Amino acid sequence: MGVFKRALLWDYGRETSIYVVFCLMIVGFIFLTPRSWFDKRERLATQTSRLIVKAEDYSPDRATLELRVREISGNPAAVIVETREKKNALGETVYEIEIR
Repeated sequence: MGVFKRALLWDYGRETSIYVVFCLMIVGFIFLTPRSWFDKRERLATQTSRLIVKAEDYSPDRATLELRVREISGNPAAVIVETREKKNALGETVYEIEIR
């Protein structure tokens, strides 16, 4: 019990070998621990965004629609994942387009 109390309260002088060992263990932990152990961000397989366009901007032709979506979103690498037809509060037809 005395060893744990001394280690917890750090009751060692700087000249002792146990102090040097503890310091080396701390430095080793800092530099040898992989960053992935502390990375708390969720990793998503894909990141998608939703774009809502009016009926006049929608085209049934996929290639034309992708060009228009890239233009509107400002993302030259945008790829359409899914499209859905919806009605807004005014009864107008709009299209929800998920892009990646």
